[in-house]
Amino acid sequence: MDWIKVRAYCSSANLGCGFDIMAVALNAFYDEVELGIEEPGKGNVYVDEVKGPYASKEMLMKNTAKKAIEAILSDLGLNVNVAIRLWKGVPIGRGLGSSGASAAATVKAITLALDLNLHDSRLVEYAGIGESEAAGSIHYDNVAASLLGGLVVITSRRPLRVVKIPLKDLYFVLGIPEVTIAKAKTAFMRSVIPNTISLDLHVEASARLAALILGLMNKDRELLLKGTYDPIVEAARSKYIPCYQQVRRKAIEAGALGVTISGAGPSMIALTDNEKLAREVARAFREAYEECCIASKIIVCRPISGAHRV
Repeated sequence: MDWIKVRAYCSSANLGCGFDIMAVALNAFYDEVELGIEEPGKGNVYVDEVKGPYASKEMLMKNTAKKAIEAILSDLGLNVNVAIRLWKGVPIGRGLGSSGASAAATVKAITLALDLNLHDSRLVEYAGIGESEAAGSIHYDNVAASLLGGLVVITSRRPLRVVKIPLKDLYFVLGIPEVTIAKAKTAFMRSVIPNTISLDLHVEASARLAALILGLMNKDRELLLKGTYDPIVEAARSKYIPCYQQVRRKAIEAGALGVTISGAGPSMIALTDNEKLAREVARAFREAYEECCIASKIIVCRPISGAHRV
């Protein structure tokens, strides 16, 4: 049996007003997937082992890597057997795209192993199917970032189209509170989002999304501060994010270009344009969590390339 190993990094989705359409891959954490390919086979997929600091026994039976492989083999009619070895290095349930990283690494690995000539959008589709095993529904922002790297925007879902936006030098600060996470956290955080909004609120959110994209491309603090606050999704979720108000206020006072919830939380993320400022914002994050009597892990990180063979 031939083996291939691929690494994919964590991601932060939404970045404010980019709900379900925007994410950035970050070098803070990564997952690795090792695939063993047996040819010919009957399309069997099994998990050989799961290791790493965030591994669990449940992942031997149910994980995003296995579901992504099953979707590809079934859809393309591939007669091979696949064994999976998963190393979980991305914290689970923290708003850092943990399930998406596993799915992205898996899709990249199978395409390299079998020399599949598939468009990036097809790869993201398969990774999204895999990620739904953990999230309960298909969405493409996290998997697209982990798979393709850098900052990605979903410009269409039917058909799926993903665009990468070049980032000028940016540093990101992650604030990860050490709090208990409910098993259905992602589903709950989606359930609190309003189903309908007013026309005025739609226009306001659209303006902020435009500000977010332009601000990211130009490192414009005024635009980023506007665009990294979402008056719909973030406004609904913020009450469930530990120390949200304090972290946001202190990060902005320290000079952050923008600050928002990372994915569905509870982690927070801030943007800066240099390492010195990133360290100052990290200190502000730490002070805010201390004021809230919450232990936390603060990480200064950078955008990173997509899933790749190691």
